[in-house]
Amino acid sequence: MMIVKRISVGLTVCGLMAFVGGCDIGGGASVIPNVTVKLSESDDTETGPGPGPGPGVKSTGGGPGTLKGKVVFEGAVPKLADLIAKGGAGKDPEVCAADNAIPNESLIVGDGNGVKNVFIYLSKAPKGAPKTEMPSEPAIFDQKGCQFLPHCLLLRKGQKLKILSDDPIAHNTHTFPAKNSSFNAGIKAGDREGTEIVYASSESKPFAVKCDYHSWMNAYHLPLDHPYGAISGDDGSFEIKDVPSGKHNFVIWHEGAKGGYLQRKYSVTIKAGETTEVSIPYPAGKFGN
Repeated sequence: MMIVKRISVGLTVCGLMAFVGGCDIGGGASVIPNVTVKLSESDDTETGPGPGPGPGVKSTGGGPGTLKGKVVFEGAVPKLADLIAKGGAGKDPEVCAADNAIPNESLIVGDGNGVKNVFIYLSKAPKGAPKTEMPSEPAIFDQKGCQFLPHCLLLRKGQKLKILSDDPIAHNTHTFPAKNSSFNAGIKAGDREGTEIVYASSESKPFAVKCDYHSWMNAYHLPLDHPYGAISGDDGSFEIKDVPSGKHNFVIWHEGAKGGYLQRKYSVTIKAGETTEVSIPYPAGKFGN
């Protein structure tokens, strides 16, 4: 039987972090605490829900669990101007923004103030984690209307990445990784066969991808050497399945955050056979480079 453990995380203003404790559900009605504790201004020691079995990042060997959550924007949501207005492209206007404006994707806040395109991941696989298979299908990175699709991409180290283009004009894909070799090559018009590349190393944080032909085009890639990561969707929600049981420190990264990191160590305890649900709010002050 799958047991669901619900946790609500509160966050104070001015970029301070929160610590909460969860309670297990069992034997009837449950109590769901909502605790907010003011911490110091250091944002490198954030703590998430639940008391852990001890310091460090490790598996307790009791089987996997699931982490589900939502990243929430707190405060007045800023309205960002489009990068290129419809019909306003200075280069290749017959294709770029010809049918639709090109939005500023550096901060997208959707339903329930959920924040899209937030990376939530473990920097390394937990000690004792089982070996997992490489995805058999390549990750897809496309270009349409002079916009990269998707804007944020999570994939495995060693997984094939296929770069496509749906535009009738040439593009250029230029990656800026820290550990991997940079890829910088033209992508021919209407290329649906794709150019394949592979990131041979995992990265500690997402890196930028740009088009040198169209300066506004940008995206972010993150190759990992394990499957324990996710990117928040339109409503800010995310899910990471089959996480080894134990205490884990997740990295939470967003391109619009100051320095990129919303939190470097978001601590969660995963229990075997359980789903841990978290709400992770951040004040407006955490965003804006």
